[in-house]
Amino acid sequence: MKTETVDKQMEQKRNWVTHPTKRNLLIILTVWTIGISLLVISTTDLFTESFFNKKYILIYAMMIMSTWTTSKVTLNYFKTRRTDDNKY
Repeated sequence: MKTETVDKQMEQKRNWVTHPTKRNLLIILTVWTIGISLLVISTTDLFTESFFNKKYILIYAMMIMSTWTTSKVTLNYFKTRRTDDNKY
């Protein structure tokens, strides 16, 4: 009886971050690429200024955090894909 409850709880905790599908991954990678590109373009003022400037620390933090999240989702996709392949 306890294992059924645990299984139900695990099924409810599945979301697009912990168990992304191929479609989720493609959407996240596309949004991340567009977002990072727009941030770089805006900080460099269409490539007329240097990218490495102290006044853009918050934007650098946003880039690092979004890259971290995107990499975690990508790793989770490959982990779940590998475990799903082993089930069959």
